[in-house]
Amino acid sequence: MNGSVKQRGSTWSYRIDLGTINGKRKQKEKGGFKSQKEAKQAMQLAIAEIIQKGELKESKKITLNEVFEEFILYEAPITRKHATIVRYQSLYNNHVNVFGDIIMSNIAANDLQKFITSKLIDDGLSNDYVKSIYNFLLVLWKYGLKNKYVLENVVEVIKPPKAYRSTSEIKIYTMDEIKQIWHRIEHTNNAHAFMLALKLGLRIGEIYALRWQDIDFENNVVHINKQLQKQNKKWCFTTLKTPNSYRKIYFDGELKKYLINLKNKQDFDREFFGNLYKSNKILDKTSKIEELLTVYDFVNCKDDGQMLTTDSCKFISAVSKSDLNIHFKMHNLRHTHATLLLEKGLNPKYISERLGHSKLEFTLRLYTHITRGMDEQAVEILNFSLD
Repeated sequence: MNGSVKQRGSTWSYRIDLGTINGKRKQKEKGGFKSQKEAKQAMQLAIAEIIQKGELKESKKITLNEVFEEFILYEAPITRKHATIVRYQSLYNNHVNVFGDIIMSNIAANDLQKFITSKLIDDGLSNDYVKSIYNFLLVLWKYGLKNKYVLENVVEVIKPPKAYRSTSEIKIYTMDEIKQIWHRIEHTNNAHAFMLALKLGLRIGEIYALRWQDIDFENNVVHINKQLQKQNKKWCFTTLKTPNSYRKIYFDGELKKYLINLKNKQDFDREFFGNLYKSNKILDKTSKIEELLTVYDFVNCKDDGQMLTTDSCKFISAVSKSDLNIHFKMHNLRHTHATLLLEKGLNPKYISERLGHSKLEFTLRLYTHITRGMDEQAVEILNFSLD
């Protein structure tokens, strides 16, 4: 670290060269010392303090491409889920790699601000999507800062777009629509997943991961402890979305009868097919040690035991649109489930826990159409006179 002293008029000052940060030279200066000796002593103390506090670090000359590859190879597999890693790779390849060949420490906040703004205005991407790019940049720069590839996280000083979770694609199905779809699919392999989504409000991966061992018929409880995902062309049991996603869900008597009948049918099919009954190889990634499982007891399977997957429910979307002119998404049954409960006055906190949401605020924000109705009910309830 270089420093120098200089006389200015009747006093002396020192200047310490801190090096280049984000392409700009950074220095520390202080003046007003009575003598050259006093200025030098103060400069030496300042240098010692800077080094002790760790304020001076030399950034490594590494491109953003190299940082991203290192992050994806060595940190992401430990700290992120597979789906998140795939999303990061898509965001980088489709957008962020315009900075790929630039030394990371030379990318300034102004460069990133222009980039974010252009994605929003010039490319016409949604606020939510551009916010996801911004959040990904935060991840990369936090990694870079931790490994001393940059001296500061410049992403933190840029202004991201205001993000809001869009509810425009959320559709709540009417009971008439539910019945129409049900009558169309009730004799197909996909009927069971439809029923579970409607009655339990499960996510798609949770539905197709269900095994009979997860269902407690004595207490009418389903234990949600894993999800089914396709990773690297293999079907896997993986951990759930958030810690709150691990939950138990109570079910009604009608669903109990439905599930018992389904299990009895599958037991019959297993005996009927004998050695021809399919075994399903699933990579269990729910613990630190991965294990290849042979699974015979999927709740959702074909007559011969072959597992159904998250791809299977595309059939319901196709026939709903072609035969019934109803635009169907499996996930919207989860929203319909929550709406039915909210409309009956159940406590939103309970519903949030039943759905496995991480925060109650998220549940209330997602179902603003219900809270608006509650406002109207509240006004009506309080519309009385004390005369």
